[in-house]
Formats: sequence, structure tokens, C-alpha cells
Amino acid sequence: MFSTKATQSLKNLFASYHEPLPLSKQQSQKLLDGLKTSFRKQLDHEYGHASDTPTASSKSPDANPPIRQSATNRHLKDILSNPLFSYNKDVNSTFPSTLAPPKRDPMEVFDHAVARGMMTPKAAIGCMVAKSKQLHALESSGSAPISSGTASRVVQWLRSSGSEQDLRFLDNQTFVRTLAPFLVAEGMEEIAWEWLIRTVNGASGNLSNEKRLKRASHLLAEVVRTKCQPQYGNLDSGISTMLQAQELFRKSPLLSDLLVLSWRSVSWFSTVEAYSRAAPSEELFDAHMATADRLPQPFLMERAHLHLYHPTHPDHVPALQFFRDKEKLRHLVHAIGPRKSKPDNLSVVSWLAFLGHDTVNHLTQSGRTQEAQGVTDLLQAEVANLFNDKLEPA
Repeated sequence: MFSTKATQSLKNLFASYHEPLPLSKQQSQKLLDGLKTSFRKQLDHEYGHASDTPTASSKSPDANPPIRQSATNRHLKDILSNPLFSYNKDVNSTFPSTLAPPKRDPMEVFDHAVARGMMTPKAAIGCMVAKSKQLHALESSGSAPISSGTASRVVQWLRSSGSEQDLRFLDNQTFVRTLAPFLVAEGMEEIAWEWLIRTVNGASGNLSNEKRLKRASHLLAEVVRTKCQPQYGNLDSGISTMLQAQELFRKSPLLSDLLVLSWRSVSWFSTVEAYSRAAPSEELFDAHMATADRLPQPFLMERAHLHLYHPTHPDHVPALQFFRDKEKLRHLVHAIGPRKSKPDNLSVVSWLAFLGHDTVNHLTQSGRTQEAQGVTDLLQAEVANLFNDKLEPA
């Protein structure tokens, strides 16, 4: 039970409360108009559209709050800045286990950004990498492969944005490497050849030979590398592409240097990664080996390795000769040095290690154990220091 004093206080409180009278029709309309005006102002502030109401148009510009970027543009920027659409320099890296492939098609994001003038080479790389992973996931799940139209959309963007005029985008090697597989897969390889011809012939601007060579050699190497991959072709198609360039630019002073990256790439796939690819035909393999005579350097190590992997007549003699010439081997090892011995693909130190391993295996399997031991001892004495973990990496 409440005390008498508390009860009296409650009575006084409720006695002072009166139910508000209902709004008149005029008051209701005035309140509704006020809510509408407030809502429109909020929309204008959020989405950046000019108000059509006389009240808003009569106000001075200084009285209006600053118009923010539209929610659609902000959403698009959020998507493009998402880690799923950023790229790793290693474009062949797998999806992080903590992230799932994007639900929205990456090329829809690409199209939307292009339409709004917001596409950049970095964002394009992110979209292409995400699309590649999406296609790979579909393929792994057993779904039928589909044409993504990625290459055509990217090429169209390069043209509409004016980037294709001076081919400056070819300086972005990550962009070229990411786009090349789509060009090949979608039957648009001729576009790459057009860019290559314009670059080698100097039709893409007033560039030095060094600049032209860097662009052209990397573009050709990426097309050749793609054609060597099992999902896009084989070693025969890769070699044929390189031979096509050799014939097309046979009169160009850039030819010998132009072929180096492509030739070493095919040689690597034909030897170090031969286990994952079908052997090339004897005719094309011999043509590839003959191309070495056109290169600016002898590349004795690479040629010796190729002889070991000849599809019909493997020969260990060039490899033995290479390792027996201790003076040249020491000169090569000295030129590499600890700062240049990072074991990346195509690096001299990696190739030297694989050549030594394959030479020893070939000699051992052929019953030439003494010579195999001799090569092993030589490698331990002259080359092992390159693989010392205590050395400062490059």
C-alpha cells in the first residue's frame, strides 16, 4: 500500500495531465508538408539531385548543405577497394582461405566503373584476377566453360579511354600478364599481334629502341607463355607463336633481343616443367633449339638442358661439357653472386640447380655413376654456397 503522502502526489500528477486535442485538417496538412520537405532535403543531401520544390530553389546556395557523392558511386568505390578486387603481384596466387569468391560478377563491377569513368588499370587487374578465379572455380566444380567476354570488354575500355592510342598500358607488366590469357582464351590473340607490330615498328609514338623492346618482348613473352599452358595450348603452340614472331620481324634490328624472354620461357617449360606438359614435336623442338643461334647471348646452360630433354634423342654431352668447364662455371657463379641468387622462375641460380639435378639423374640412370658423382662434387664445391640460407637474399 502507498502512503497517504505518495498517493496524494500521484493524484496531483495525473490531474495535471490532459489528453491533447486532435489536429485540425489544416494542422495535419501543414505537418505532412513539413515532413515531405524534410524528406526531400534528406534525399537531395544523400544522392546529390537538385530539388524540384519552389522552397528549395528559392534558397541561396550558401544555405544548402554540401552535396555528397551519390550513394551508387560510393558503393562502387567500396567494391573496387575491396580486397577481392585488389590484386596481388603474383597473379597466379590462390584465393585466401578467409575470403570467398565475390557473389557479384567481377566484370559487372568493371562495366559499372567504366560507365562512370572510374576504371583504372589497377582496378581492371583486380576485376580480371577475380574473374579468372571465378572461372577456375566453375571449372573445378565441373561446370561447362563459358566465354566471359572479359578480353573484349577490357579492349573496348582501352580504346574508348584513349589508352590504346599510345599503348602506354603495355608498360604495366602485371596488366599485360593478366590480360594475355583472356585474349588467347577468347580468340582475340590478333589484338596482341596488332599491339606488337605497332610497338616493334615504332608506330605507337616516339619511343627509344630500349622502350619499344621492353614493351614488345614482354608482350610476346606473355602470349607465348600463355600458349604453353595446358588449359590454353601446349609447347607446340608456344613454340609456333615464337617462330611466327621470328618470321614476322626477321628484318627488324630488335629481333634478336625481342626473342630472348620468349625463348627462355619455352625452354623452361620444356625442361624444368616438362613433367606437367606433353613433349613437343621433334620438328618444332629442333626449330626452337635453332632459334638460340639468333639470340644475342649463347645461353649455354639453357641449351645444355634442352639437349637433355630432346623428345627423341636426349643427349647428356652438352651438360657434361658445361660442368667440366670450371672456369666458365666459376665466372657464371661469380656473376650471380649472393645478392642475385634469389631462386625465382627463370633465374640463373634456379636453372643451374635444376640442370645439375637432371644431369646427375640422367647419368645415374644411364649407368655413368662415376661421372654423376663428379658433377655432384663439382656442384657442392662451386655452387652450393649460392643456396646458403645465411647469405643475404636479393
